[in-house]
Amino acid sequence: MEEKDLKNPSQDEATAASAQPVNAHHAPPIEPKQKGKSSRRGKIVGKQGEPGKFAPGKDAAPPEFDAKEFAESLDMYWLDGDGDRYFVRTKTGWSKWPKSMVNKKMRAVPGRFISLRPREGEENSEADRVLLYTMEHRMITHSLPALAGHNAGVYEINGDRVMVLKSGSFIEPKEGQWETVRALIEDRLGDEQSRFFHSWMRKSYESLMYGGPGNFQPGQALILAGGAGTGKSRLQHQIITPLLGNRAADPGPYMFGRTDFNSEMIGAEHLLMEDPQSTTLTKDRVYFGEMIKSIVVNDTHRLHPKGKDALMASPYWRLTMSINNDPDKMRVLPLITPDIEDKLMIFAVHDVPLPMPTSTLEERRAFRETISAELPAYAYWLINEWEIPEDIRADRFGVKHYHDATLRGDLFEDTPASEFLSLIDAAQFAKEGEFSSCKLWDLPLEYNAYFGRSLWKHQAITLEALLTGEIENVSSTVATKAKQFFRHNNCARLLSRLRQDEPDRVDKGRMNTWKGWVISPPPALS
Repeated sequence: MEEKDLKNPSQDEATAASAQPVNAHHAPPIEPKQKGKSSRRGKIVGKQGEPGKFAPGKDAAPPEFDAKEFAESLDMYWLDGDGDRYFVRTKTGWSKWPKSMVNKKMRAVPGRFISLRPREGEENSEADRVLLYTMEHRMITHSLPALAGHNAGVYEINGDRVMVLKSGSFIEPKEGQWETVRALIEDRLGDEQSRFFHSWMRKSYESLMYGGPGNFQPGQALILAGGAGTGKSRLQHQIITPLLGNRAADPGPYMFGRTDFNSEMIGAEHLLMEDPQSTTLTKDRVYFGEMIKSIVVNDTHRLHPKGKDALMASPYWRLTMSINNDPDKMRVLPLITPDIEDKLMIFAVHDVPLPMPTSTLEERRAFRETISAELPAYAYWLINEWEIPEDIRADRFGVKHYHDATLRGDLFEDTPASEFLSLIDAAQFAKEGEFSSCKLWDLPLEYNAYFGRSLWKHQAITLEALLTGEIENVSSTVATKAKQFFRHNNCARLLSRLRQDEPDRVDKGRMNTWKGWVISPPPALS
């Protein structure tokens, strides 16, 4: 083995020695930076004599980062066109956060440190990759603060992805006592009307809790008519609203055609009206009736929040109205025509004392808290114990409609059909030289196929001509009023209506060659 000459070092050794600092104690040796040695990228490590291995630096990305998995674990969404703001899941639903706060939320995920800047060799940081994935794959087209009958969540509606931010506050059934609730309902409505109210309430609650979006069963609009202080509004606010999600809104401006926006209605299961502010004009009452029918029976509705695009959706709605039973107040209600009568529940609310005193603020608070505490038990009873009586069951709404007879009569008296019948009963006819003044059912054979039988039978066109005095030489005492009336009303259509409303007075009749109508005199004149 060749020995080194310690007294005469080689040139390499001399060069290495000259590279050492003069005072090694004060100046540590400086190692040249090597490729692959970085706090971000890492470095090559290994034992002497073995192949080196790359060790990631402390800021290096993990071997695999799944932006999809991370974004979906956050349950985060982005509204199309909404810039750097994102919907983030919270305890009560979703709320909108700016990008800076979303980044902080991502950095706060336990056990995972998300980079906000690209690492070496990366085009986008981990945080940006999560946001890009959210914008591309978790994009929504509409957001609604609430949607009646829908829990907070994301729904596919007519091809659009729609986010509902908040859920309602739904009462879960719980067995117990509900005597105060029972008294509040049944004392005001009586036994017969209460059968219908409980049945209507059961179907409404059942549909909301167990039907689900797209599968809600329709329910009639409910009208509560009574004097001031009878408790009709309490039934709306303290019974119906809490059982139907505890969200109510007044649909009046939309239903009366004063606005095209219905944002308040969108998020409320209970559409609650008190003394509707409509007019008594026939055209307005007809329009009101058409809007009621739409709310009651249509599966989908056009929802139009102010400042946003409209969309079609299937909200859960129940419409109720409380109104003073004064005839002038009642005249704002829709005309009770055959196409709407089965879509209305009309209850008379009796003036009886409340089941608890409510004179002071403390008493009012105690009454409200008692009712609220009993509602879970009432819900339990409705679902588990109340059976809708066989005689009032119906397929479409689950329960038949009910109209208080007195209220129904008051509403009928204010309809075109009622006015038409009044014209018929008031009219007197005469023809000089042939017959003196007589009623319709006493006209001679030329104008009445049932002459001599205290009935009138002929065609609708003949009846209109008689009433308006348009038959030659036959006078009518109501001619002027009849002409005005028939400018806006159809004679045959009203006879069909009267056949339904007053079957003892108006019916169909047949002759060998044509069909006609049979009209009987009022009972008092028979």
